Amino acid sequence: MAGTAKMRLARVHGPGDVRLDEVPVPHCGPGEALVQVAACGVCGSDLGYIAQGGLGGVEPLSAPLPIGHEFAGTVVAVGQCVTGVAPGMRVAVNPDRAYIGGGGPDGAMAAFIRVAGAEIGETLFPLPDHLPFAEASLAEPLSVGLHGLRVAGAKTEDRIAILGAGPIGLCALVMARHLGARDVAIFDRVPERLERARALGAGLAVDVTQESLTEALARFHGSGERFGAKFVGTDVFVDCAGSAAALEEVVAVAKYRARIAVVALHHKPLALDLWRMMANEISLAGSIADARSEEFGEAVAMLAAGGQALSPLISHRFDFSRFHEALAVAADGARAAKVILTFPEAA
Repeated sequence: MAGTAKMRLARVHGPGDVRLDEVPVPHCGPGEALVQVAACGVCGSDLGYIAQGGLGGVEPLSAPLPIGHEFAGTVVAVGQCVTGVAPGMRVAVNPDRAYIGGGGPDGAMAAFIRVAGAEIGETLFPLPDHLPFAEASLAEPLSVGLHGLRVAGAKTEDRIAILGAGPIGLCALVMARHLGARDVAIFDRVPERLERARALGAGLAVDVTQESLTEALARFHGSGERFGAKFVGTDVFVDCAGSAAALEEVVAVAKYRARIAVVALHHKPLALDLWRMMANEISLAGSIADARSEEFGEAVAMLAAGGQALSPLISHRFDFSRFHEALAVAADGARAAKVILTFPEAA
């Protein structure tokens, strides 16, 4: 398969310049597995890399940047020193352990991908036959949502608010429900996104152009007063919106010892009321992903168990031949939740 065989690989060449380049099918070396990709999600970070022309957009790329990291597929070959992995095994892959699609040499928007450090429970997670590959590709964004909740110390009894009902906000909602939380509120400006949130079990889904976050949370989670200022009864906030105004409002109304996890990418510095953070002992932490694999494995197990109906998370599926059309749809927040690229499965 490798050697003279060719495949198309999505790579960023510069700002706004992404191409399907013809490259050799990767060779499977010692400690590696070769996976035939069956499904790969389009992440907001992929769209960001394309728009910026790289990871940070500051320095020009020295080489094209492969993209794609939310994926599942079938092992077709294994290298020397790999144990417990065999061709034909259906797997989801933790990209943070294998350094895929985020600056490394491999990207999953291709028919085949090399997975370094091929190890069950670290990079490779076996999938049951009943779990479709498209759903299995949700493991990575679901683990990102779960990590944000873990960073904030979310517990079953907590009252949780999620800012932003885009793909990661919806994944945070799903994983909050997985943790047993019931009083979960979510906020956005796009009615279609809020409809998906309701379908995924949000207790409250609010259009902030119609009602403020503060008013809605006071109604849903309760309210009180401390040091002459009103607060809402929310225990945990998960910022998946990247809105400076929304985060400032959260700090202004957060209660004593509320916890905030920032999962969203904020493009500009913002002013926060540090006196209020001090006086109310508010915890604020950043969250990106868990490369240790525990949370990725938990997401895979949840998907395999099938306890939640997650169909509202996947709004579109496109064959890889419609790559550029899929990107255009994924960039339209009103139309799209998670957009999945699909590939012919191994024979």
